[in-house]
Order: sequence, then C-alpha cells, then structure tokens
Amino acid sequence: MNLITINWVLYLSVVLSMGSYAAAFTARWPIKNIYLWEKEAHALLLLPFNKQPPNKISVKRSHCFQCHHPLTWQDLIPLLSYLLLKGKCRYCKAAISYRYPSIEFLHLAFCLPLPWIFSDIYQLALHTLLISALLTATVIDLEYQLIPDECSIIALACALLINLSNNTLETSVLGMIVGYGLIYTLRWFYLTFKGQEGIGLGDAKIIAVLGAWLGLLGLPPLLLCASLSGILYTVLTNRSGAKYMAFGPFLIFSAMLVFYF
Repeated sequence: MNLITINWVLYLSVVLSMGSYAAAFTARWPIKNIYLWEKEAHALLLLPFNKQPPNKISVKRSHCFQCHHPLTWQDLIPLLSYLLLKGKCRYCKAAISYRYPSIEFLHLAFCLPLPWIFSDIYQLALHTLLISALLTATVIDLEYQLIPDECSIIALACALLINLSNNTLETSVLGMIVGYGLIYTLRWFYLTFKGQEGIGLGDAKIIAVLGAWLGLLGLPPLLLCASLSGILYTVLTNRSGAKYMAFGPFLIFSAMLVFYF
C-alpha cells in the first residue's frame, strides 16, 4: 500500500468519525437545550424543577437509545456497522435511527473532493471541520428550526483562518458584516411592519459565517441560489405560507454549490 492510499484511508476514516460524532451531537444537543430551557422557564415562574440533567456527549459512552446498552467498537464503525447490523441494535434489535448513517454519508460525500482541491494539510483540515459544522447545523435546523451557536462559532473561526492564510481576510470580514447586516435588516423591517419574525437570528449568524467563508463576492450567487431553491421547495411541497420553514439548509447547501462549482 503506497503513501497516497494510506493518506486517503486515514482522511476518510477521520471524516467518517467526525460524521459519527456529528450524528450523536444532533441527537443529544436538542435534549440538553430543551432541559436548559425548561429549567430557565421554571426559574422565571418560581416553580420547582427536579428533572435530572442529561449526560454530556463527551462524558457518557455511546449507547442504544432504546435499551441503553453501552455500544462496543464493533457497533460504532461508521456506515459499516449500520450495514452489518442491518439497521438494528445488536442487543435489543430495535431499529437504529437513519440519522447516523445519513449524516456519516453526507460528511463523506461533501468532504471527499477536498483532498483533490487542497494539498496543504492546514487548508484541508480547516475546510473539513467547517463543512462538518455546517452539516451538523443543517440537520438540527431541519428538525428544530434552530442553528446551534456552537456550529456557527466553529465554522466562523475556520472561515476566518482560511481567509487569513490566503491573504483574503478583508473580503472575508466584509462578507461576514454585509451578510449579517442584510439579513438582520430584512428581519427588522419584517418585524416592524408585520409584527412577527420573518427570519431568525440563527439564519443571520449562519449567513455571516458563509459570507466570511466565501467572501463578499460569494454572497450574491449564494443568496440567489438559496432563494430560488427555497421558492422551488415551497412550490413543490405546497407548503402553507403561515408555516415556518428552516431556511438555514438552503443557505448552507447553496454555499456548498458556490464553493465547489
């Protein structure tokens, strides 16, 4: 096995492992934050709150959500374990959520072209981490219409470091400021004249991240692609205008298209 093949195997193993962690994060982050919101609400209302806090993702070992049996390394091989176990827990035979192989596969699909684009390990590592954070935010936004600040902060740090090393930090910062300012202004106008939120601050933060990543010139095609895909999705699914829709995934996948193509 030559050195190039070894490097590819190592990189894909790291990407799949990141996908596996991201899948666990998308399952546990909402549980933790719902607990914190309930605790805060009880405190504001001066009500007793005796619910036990959930375990941190970095503390408790991976386990089956049905039978709570700890999982061994054979159960945690990204993609492969799911296929070998036929999508069922080894211990209680309950169905394993499709989120795990789906998120692992998305990491593989969107990170696979990166080694062809970047020979520099620094750029490769930053882009891989940035894309992983964006994919994680996409999944949570689709399910809960929320974008974790943890994902936005990691992706923003990676975007700024990428452009700092490329000597394009100025256009990166401009993209971040203009992107955030544009969405925040639209949100303010909608809130002022309609009396309700038309777009969340999470979307403003994520477009600031994407503006920092792609730069000021990347914002127009990004916004055009995201808007058109959002409109097309709305038309094809016959969604009611009164129903909230997560816009973050359209922004993020449009940014991926602008970056790659």
